[in-house]
Amino acid sequence: MDTSILDTLSQIAPDLMEQMEIRALVLERVGALGPIGRRALAARLHLTEREVRAAADALRDAGCLTHSAAGMELTEHGQNLVEAGRAVSRGRRTLKNLEQTLERKLGVRRVCVVRGDADLDEGVMREAAREAAGQLRFLLGGAHVIAVTGGRTVAMTAQEVETAAPMEITVVPAQGGLGGVVRTQANTVAELLAERLGGAYRLLHVPDGLPLGAADELSRLPQVREVLELLRHADVLLYGIARAEDLQRRRGMSRGECEALLKAGAVAEALGFYFDAQGRVVSGGQSLALCPEELGVRSRAAAVAVGGRKAEAIVAVCAHHPHQLLVTDEGAASRIARLLRL
Repeated sequence: MDTSILDTLSQIAPDLMEQMEIRALVLERVGALGPIGRRALAARLHLTEREVRAAADALRDAGCLTHSAAGMELTEHGQNLVEAGRAVSRGRRTLKNLEQTLERKLGVRRVCVVRGDADLDEGVMREAAREAAGQLRFLLGGAHVIAVTGGRTVAMTAQEVETAAPMEITVVPAQGGLGGVVRTQANTVAELLAERLGGAYRLLHVPDGLPLGAADELSRLPQVREVLELLRHADVLLYGIARAEDLQRRRGMSRGECEALLKAGAVAEALGFYFDAQGRVVSGGQSLALCPEELGVRSRAAAVAVGGRKAEAIVAVCAHHPHQLLVTDEGAASRIARLLRL
């Protein structure tokens, strides 16, 4: 099959291409391993049983495979499509191998990589947000409180969450207001995510970056204290990762402040803290409820960060703190692999 056609399809309809790749992968593996059950195949492919079931049902409806007590097997029609399916599934296998490698090297339980590089194509950010939104439902199992930061990628993730049966969950902002665009601030994202999940939300009316004394005074207010208590006991934390250099410019830091951060080795920013390449906090952080040393310890941490230029920042945070989920793109994942010499 002409790979240029596949490349074009992946740009025109990346969500549909993802489904095609999974179906092609299931088709190929059933041809090699059949008869095989869905659970066994899901384990071999490192896919969820739900993903395998959906692909297998579609292939059965298309006359490509049959289900029996022994498992799934290809029909004659399916056998004739194996070679073409192999060409389609090759890209999926490449991404899966990359995901599994990063899971081992970064110590992240689940890494999801979407096609492309957000630094070259802004549409990739939307695809990453869609993937993160899909994964979030599974991460929220048994959770009562989820904390979210602001930022474009996290805001997009909230927008992409599909509305379903209301959940008994409370969404709280993980940080105060940072100024700038209101729709990407943590309070706004928390409200939107709660609406999509059918849960409740609380707002945090405290600006970030306050002097410690002023922050302590505000934390004594009942309406602030309630939110901070929920934040301290959040079951899930969804946040974004930025390059320290980019955030310095966006926050209008003076030249002296920027130079001090660079001298300290800051490469990443997350949750209002600046991290060096070894995951140590070198600056920032007058957070009233979050402690960077406990990132991923008290809450199930889920990070969403895309773009090849963010690779070093992602490694700085995710390789040194426990994470349940990392959603990134091919550009960042490939560069992370090179940084870690995988």
